[in-house]
Amino acid sequence: MSNELENQIKEEVQRDKINAFYKKYKKVINTIFALIILLPIIFQILLYYNKKKDADLLSEYLKAETLIENNEKEAVDILLKLADNKNETISLLSLNRLIEYYISKDKKSNALELLENDNKNFDLSILNELKNIKKIIINFNSIKEQEILKLLNSKDKNNSFKLIKKRLLIDFYINNNQLEKAEQVKKTF
Repeated sequence: MSNELENQIKEEVQRDKINAFYKKYKKVINTIFALIILLPIIFQILLYYNKKKDADLLSEYLKAETLIENNEKEAVDILLKLADNKNETISLLSLNRLIEYYISKDKKSNALELLENDNKNFDLSILNELKNIKKIIINFNSIKEQEILKLLNSKDKNNSFKLIKKRLLIDFYINNNQLEKAEQVKKTF
């Protein structure tokens, strides 16, 4: 009988401790449970919002692509707006499409200005290298030797465009009648 009484007393003391703990930390416990429930919901809402925003940007880009044939001014305005966007993919697509458009319309100075004023550094070094190669190609006839060497100088040891860069340098030297320098670069192949 005393064991039963002791067990009942222990159970009641335990319940009282749990109730006292809950009363003392009621707000904290409820906040934790609310966060456990709300955080995944908020996270999903944010993911949905970001996907929708990306879809809207892509839709704007596609709109500009279709307008470029009929309404060039509006298409260029849309592409310029998208080129300044934080979304790297849309920004890069828009920038490249604008450059392509300007080159096709014989407005190389606009394309070069766009490349020079674009001060975004993309996460992938390969994209920055492509940007430098485009600058060289667009400005090939008026570029100076120091500029081409500076643009072709890559800090990346795993250089994907080494052959293209050397070929551009050789063509530059041949174009400027510096055949000895062209031969020196050819020997490094």
